[in-house]
Amino acid sequence: MPFKRYAGVPTLTAGADADLPDVSLNQAMLGAEGTALPDRADLPGLLASACSLTAGISQARKLPSGAVFHFRTVPSAGALFPAELYLAVQNVIGMDDGVYHYCPILHAMSQLRAGPVFVQAESDRAPMVRFLLTSVFFRSAWKYGARAYRYCLLDTGHMAQNLLLAAAIHGLGGSLDYDFDDAAMNAMLGLDPSLEGCLAVVHALGCDQTTAWAPPPRATADDLPGFSRCAPRPESPPELLDAHRATASFARCPTGRRPGPPGEFVPLADPEFPASTAATILARRSRRDFVSRPAPARDLTDLLGLLCLDQGPDCTGAVHAGFLADRTSGLTPGRHALLRAHHATTLLAPGSLLTKAARVCLDQGWLDTAALHLTFTADLAGLVRRCGPRAYRYAHLEAGRLGQLAYLAATAKRLGACGIGAFFDQEAATLLALPQGHALLYLVAVGCVRNP
Repeated sequence: MPFKRYAGVPTLTAGADADLPDVSLNQAMLGAEGTALPDRADLPGLLASACSLTAGISQARKLPSGAVFHFRTVPSAGALFPAELYLAVQNVIGMDDGVYHYCPILHAMSQLRAGPVFVQAESDRAPMVRFLLTSVFFRSAWKYGARAYRYCLLDTGHMAQNLLLAAAIHGLGGSLDYDFDDAAMNAMLGLDPSLEGCLAVVHALGCDQTTAWAPPPRATADDLPGFSRCAPRPESPPELLDAHRATASFARCPTGRRPGPPGEFVPLADPEFPASTAATILARRSRRDFVSRPAPARDLTDLLGLLCLDQGPDCTGAVHAGFLADRTSGLTPGRHALLRAHHATTLLAPGSLLTKAARVCLDQGWLDTAALHLTFTADLAGLVRRCGPRAYRYAHLEAGRLGQLAYLAATAKRLGACGIGAFFDQEAATLLALPQGHALLYLVAVGCVRNP
């Protein structure tokens, strides 16, 4: 079961979520007025609601076998859900100071450490919140082997994007951080680092990158690391653990967006997404039932425009976005670059490439019927030279985060979307005409579906 549970620790069970904030995707992305923390806010309730939107259950369906399948607010490779959500709180009325884990199946926050978690002046009693996202490696590795590390990063990126939006609409703020001391973060959470590791942090209410941790307070259970075990023998492949350790180097990496390739730019109109952010997150599903009918071109260009509105972390330029357009997209068929810094696109090569892309993606023929394939690539070799091995994480986390934003944009436009991380790496690089050292990280298919 892809739900981590802590037994024998204090648990704060959340009630049914109150009315969710009615904040549009446009507002949430731009941080517009209307996303401030409400006066006299029930902070524990807001935190539980934000956690539920970030990582919770959006629907439960009983299968013919009698088992219950839980749809989640985030997609996951193979529906294995390795990502977990934690939060550190201080001076929050209604919650004891400490470190908590959010359990979606219980809609509850389990207290793992009790006591102050941040360094703060005694006279300062303002509330402080920091979210932490981890991955339980074996949940994905039992099926995908060493390649599962990519999927763990992509899935954490999915969750990070949900969290940024959920925090924004609840007035909690939020800045995403991929750079931190792995050992210190894992120790604060009480993880077994050979089984589970922290991959991303979101600094929220009263916190930023400079907010220092206090020494880890008292644990509420004797063996917190033991809860990282998700199976009787949860050992991941040595190659996966080697990759995780090799990318643990700490180096802040401001990789700003770069100018696009030369050519004629096609400007994108300001995207229109009046749909509720919360409702869109809850409605999102991975859809493969594409049908070969024209998709509204304005809906697709709005989707591309939303990716350009994105306000990501310093390393947002680590990933290059592009797309393969089919004739059903209403756009020029061919391979395009999405120039996010310019809010524009440019055609790199004309032609119909979706059938070839489907073959590259392990012959998944349903991909051929989509209207376009979003591609997220990176100059991995160059990033590692400039920023060190941790840049491998930056790139995949960012690809997953942008992929989730594409999922939500498609959902808001009543289109289907499905992310693909499984493909032949060299063949993908050849299809996309990528320079040496560049790689495809993630592909998200978008198009019309049978029953939107």
